[in-house]
Amino acid sequence: MKSGKRVILMTPSMSKGGAETQLLKVALFLRDNGHKVLIISLKPIDEFNGVLEKSGISLVFLGKWGRNTFSNLSMLWNAVKIFRPDVIVAFMFIAIIFARLLKLRLKFRLISTIRISVIPKKWYLLFKLTSGLDDAVVYNSVASKNNFEVQNFGLKNGLVINNGISINICSNEVREEENLFTWVCVAHFRWNKDYLTLFKAVTLIKERKFRLDIIGELNSEIWPYEIIKEMGISEHVRILGFKPNASYYLERSDAFVLSSFSEGMPNAILEAMAYGRPVVVTDIDGNRELVQQAGCGFLCERQNEYSMAANMLKIMDMHPLERNKLGAKGKMHIEKSFGEEKVMNEWMQLIEQLTS
Repeated sequence: MKSGKRVILMTPSMSKGGAETQLLKVALFLRDNGHKVLIISLKPIDEFNGVLEKSGISLVFLGKWGRNTFSNLSMLWNAVKIFRPDVIVAFMFIAIIFARLLKLRLKFRLISTIRISVIPKKWYLLFKLTSGLDDAVVYNSVASKNNFEVQNFGLKNGLVINNGISINICSNEVREEENLFTWVCVAHFRWNKDYLTLFKAVTLIKERKFRLDIIGELNSEIWPYEIIKEMGISEHVRILGFKPNASYYLERSDAFVLSSFSEGMPNAILEAMAYGRPVVVTDIDGNRELVQQAGCGFLCERQNEYSMAANMLKIMDMHPLERNKLGAKGKMHIEKSFGEEKVMNEWMQLIEQLTS
């Protein structure tokens, strides 16, 4: 860009999820390229453990809703009006709805970015009523784009900008226990991750020698420990909680598994592929798009522990060289389509086009 732009990145919260991680990457890239950036979180949630403050990026966190509804609306209005953005990039549905309403009174270009294939029922009507106010609609997968454009939301000619992933150079020589097959799963304990199916799958193959390392925030849940003990799989499953260095565990794994029944374009799978790990994941839109294009693993029927267990065994029974070939396909796909620099430049080019 010839001159720095003023860009607001708006999100429902700064939970440590895939969409928020991408938002932060975009914010840092824009800042490093001379643009003025403001992040607005519609909820007072920051799970990035000081990273936001250290970044030096301006931040606005609204309060809890309910009793603070009017003060939150006032804070949001004033923050946008004072910042005078050239562009607002709204991540996810409620942020898109708020940004559209603001655009009725304030002058800026709006990029709405949709991160999953299905809209929650609670946002459906407002999302449809405010359609037509976006200057650009960005999806992070072809599946999401196709699903939304056939649902008559007035969303046509959307763009696909993939999630940006750092390409890592790693070696299989760092394995600590060569005789113990190690699975890794990177996902917070949230409703859509369907850990129960994964635990059931582990139970079906618990006579085999392997370990499953789970990296993800427990959110104070205790049921996973109870289920693991009840199913008799304590020797196989390690819940490690949130780890800022999930790459450490990906490097030391043989394969990646994820049992979720809804996803957008999951960063965890992308990162596992970047580390050259074969994957076993549920057959849902974003996962299917990745695995079928890359040929880097197996899809299993969602909420079906038998399908998941069978595919886990396929990976475990492969010769190591065959597993490495499978993983290499995934890494090649990431390098071609999801490289961080390539993706961030696509975001910057879009902003340039809209503000030229």
